[in-house]
Amino acid sequence: MSSKFSGFQSVIDKYVLPIATKFGSNKAIQSISAGLMYTLPLTLGASIFSILANFPIPSVNTWINDMGLTEQFNALLGGTLNIIGLLIAFSIPYSYTKLLDKSRSNPLMAAFISIAAFITLMPQHVGEESLPALSYDYLGSSGMFVAIILGLLIARVYVKLSQNKKLLIKMPEGVPPMVSQSFEPLIVAVIILTGVVIVRIGLSYTQMGNMFNLIQTFVGNPITKIGGSVPAFILIGMLANGLFFFGIHPNAINSALIPLLMNMTLVNITAYQEGTAMPYKDIMIVNSFLNNDAVGSTLSLLIAVLIIGKSKRYRSFAKISAIPNVFNINEPVIFGLPIMLNPVLFIPFFLSTFITGVIGYIGSASGFISYYDPVLALGMASVWTIPKFITSFFIMGWQGLLLRLISITIMVLVYMPFIKALDNQELSKEVTENSEKV
Repeated sequence: MSSKFSGFQSVIDKYVLPIATKFGSNKAIQSISAGLMYTLPLTLGASIFSILANFPIPSVNTWINDMGLTEQFNALLGGTLNIIGLLIAFSIPYSYTKLLDKSRSNPLMAAFISIAAFITLMPQHVGEESLPALSYDYLGSSGMFVAIILGLLIARVYVKLSQNKKLLIKMPEGVPPMVSQSFEPLIVAVIILTGVVIVRIGLSYTQMGNMFNLIQTFVGNPITKIGGSVPAFILIGMLANGLFFFGIHPNAINSALIPLLMNMTLVNITAYQEGTAMPYKDIMIVNSFLNNDAVGSTLSLLIAVLIIGKSKRYRSFAKISAIPNVFNINEPVIFGLPIMLNPVLFIPFFLSTFITGVIGYIGSASGFISYYDPVLALGMASVWTIPKFITSFFIMGWQGLLLRLISITIMVLVYMPFIKALDNQELSKEVTENSEKV
């Protein structure tokens, strides 16, 4: 086993790491990584209150709600996790502008223009009464892809236009520097925002209506039309992970599957109450195992870090992120490690749903998981912070719990060689930095 592991490790070091290093040296990728890292304190802090707002013990959850604290905790989530798209619409162009043009362009101005453009492109009315408001559907994780692309594009255009001295307003020498710096890119800002408005107007004449629906139309909708079979669900899960890797949150796909899953659940409940075979038992069990311990089996990733990791960066991160991850909150891992746009972790992250989905199907189709309670599954689904190994025990019995632990163990082994490659790379950096300090 150790020789096979070493052989696979050498393949990763020889072929994957050089590609990852070259990929990671790209300024756009560096800025995305840096922009996501800026949000880490917020996502980690919000994770604690997310658990409290959706506490997995019903009696405690009821007490928290009766005390009026749930609304207050959710308000914090509304100011952090639910506006993650808005946050990175600022942090990514800020980082990218600094990397592109360290000497002249004002990164804050690029970030402000990006936020203005991001909000301009989204619908600004909600509900049937068309009330003026901004929806979390666009401000949050579902708007991340638009925020990333828009942030990179605006930062590059801003830097390019700012290099043209004819487009910069020069104030008299007596004007304070802060005032002069504010007025200098005025023409540049007007040009960029004019382009954004033209895009908004153009999209308003299409069936999509706006940039966010455009992404859903050409990415989310085709995937959800694949079907409702076990292979289709596994394939959709893999595609969702692949899209998440590039910044498109799975909510764009998963939300469209909710009506289909709800219909299957209700059909299963009817059969369960009548004492007949549940027609969608295999699919619902597979769906439970697709994201084995949060999207991409990230708890297994953190366990792998704690087992073989030696670098301070990754071990410290794993210790902090493990508790929220147990409660199915893995944004800190996706955005903070990060997994997103990290080529070393693409293979295990992309294949995780296939591996755990197949494990779930084998467990169901073979009859190993003979017990499944769809009524309890529907009830516990509303409290999404309940750890998966707890829901597995109550919904699928000890067999479901055992299979969950087996799949976690397998995913730990899958992640190990990739984590080892990342950890060795980071450990080498830490040794070099420490030697330079001495």
